[in-house]
Amino acid sequence: MAKEDQNTAIHFAEDEQTEKIRHWWKKNGVAIIVGLVLGLGSVAGYQGWGVYQTRQAEAASDVYQEMLRNLENEALNRVRESAERLISKYGSTAYADAASLMLARLDVEAGQLEQAGHHLSRVIDHSKDSAMQHVARLRLVTLVLDQGDLKRADQLLASQLTGGFESRYDELRGDIFAARNDLKNAQNAYERALENAVVGSVAVQILERKLNSVRRVDDR
Repeated sequence: MAKEDQNTAIHFAEDEQTEKIRHWWKKNGVAIIVGLVLGLGSVAGYQGWGVYQTRQAEAASDVYQEMLRNLENEALNRVRESAERLISKYGSTAYADAASLMLARLDVEAGQLEQAGHHLSRVIDHSKDSAMQHVARLRLVTLVLDQGDLKRADQLLASQLTGGFESRYDELRGDIFAARNDLKNAQNAYERALENAVVGSVAVQILERKLNSVRRVDDR
């Protein structure tokens, strides 16, 4: 597969995952924060603790919205400042996970791949939300694959529950097989990925291109 095609695939995959996070957060974000506050409040049994947690969640939400506004205005230094504040001051909230993913994205764009991996690993190791962990893991696999580290990519994908991300996991397994010139297994992995991909999505178009690519080479 050509390097240009790989980069295009990575770009679109990142966009689709970003959309998944955005839609997921709109649907579940407030409920998670409220549930966390209520849960901690009932366990602690102190009204003051519940009030503190509520204020923390509200403050974190304000910083998160600030981060998104800065991103929209392409004020990347301010995006970083907002994200780092979320992690340092509100590390126990789900907003800190989103901030780590944002910093990883900015680092990749800036060519700071090692630092990007650090931010993704933080989410994988410390997030309390499985969806965020999956997104971070998939992005880290994409990153190490782009660096040619097939062994680490294998390790990251090994024995993982896919949690609704089956298609993307199989796609990356296919990428690893293709990189090793194991075209038959690559084809099988891409076909499994297509079975679970959203019909009509950009992901389907990318998978079809990858599948056709390994089929053409295998037929020679």
